[in-house]
Amino acid sequence: MSYSEIFGFLNYPTSLLFEGGKIEPVSDFDKSLEFITKHGNKDGYFYPPSMKLVEIDINTRKPIKDIPNTEKPAPTFYVPASHTLYIGEPLVNGSLRQEDAALIIHLLGFFFGTRLQFSDWRMDGKVPTKPSNCFLYQDDVPGHFTSHVYNTWKLWNAEIRKRYINILYMHSKADSCEWEWDEFLYRYMVLDAIYYLYELLGNKRIHGHRNRIIGLCEFFEIKYDIDKVNEIYVLRNSFFHEALWDGNTPGLGINDAFKTEKWLRRLNSRLIVAIANYRNDFAKSGWWFFGWENFDIFS
Repeated sequence: MSYSEIFGFLNYPTSLLFEGGKIEPVSDFDKSLEFITKHGNKDGYFYPPSMKLVEIDINTRKPIKDIPNTEKPAPTFYVPASHTLYIGEPLVNGSLRQEDAALIIHLLGFFFGTRLQFSDWRMDGKVPTKPSNCFLYQDDVPGHFTSHVYNTWKLWNAEIRKRYINILYMHSKADSCEWEWDEFLYRYMVLDAIYYLYELLGNKRIHGHRNRIIGLCEFFEIKYDIDKVNEIYVLRNSFFHEALWDGNTPGLGINDAFKTEKWLRRLNSRLIVAIANYRNDFAKSGWWFFGWENFDIFS
């Protein structure tokens, strides 16, 4: 028996097979893509639509007129469906959307650099329509990576499984932030969550936030630059304990702190891959650079 869930929007017009399941484009994929293309912004994001209050005819239940001064961006909204996810033998049958299906769609969102959601669940914030990461990969990598992580995830207990899914979700959600200090806040939450997961997996405790970054990099054999680690650490302390963004009120100063947020995003990407035991060259590479990154297959 196969279990299925519809989700979107993933701009991937073909099927993707992985051990235990597959995704296939929905029949009206082209229509969904056309909608995203038409309503998406040139900056690479799909923004929340506007909403407003209206008067309703009590008998017909139909709108009569708009109520003035009530228009605003919708706090939540639906995105078009793009794919159907099929899972042959889910680990937990009764809660696909909290377990197997959640893992797969948020893992795909991580890999393809976007945010994904079940078709009848709402999204919040802007959604990337162009990859928010810079992964370069061969055609066989997405399926291989998904298979490996899914198999690893199924070996974990319920608490660890939940936390890994949440890490994927929050990593992608950070891309919906407007400002780099908000993104940094999410990125560091994800880093902390990864560290706690590292502990839950039975690894030795590391004391101190600077040491944790170094220790995680050394444990997973990820290259690091001590000066960049210090920049993340100092920025974190100033922001979290003094509400200062690189020494200034957020939004007032002109600085290069946005680079630090991008470094942290790239570091988290490597940790997310490595902690699921996908130890490819990407997972061990330096994270304080910009540009395209080769996401190679792990063998």
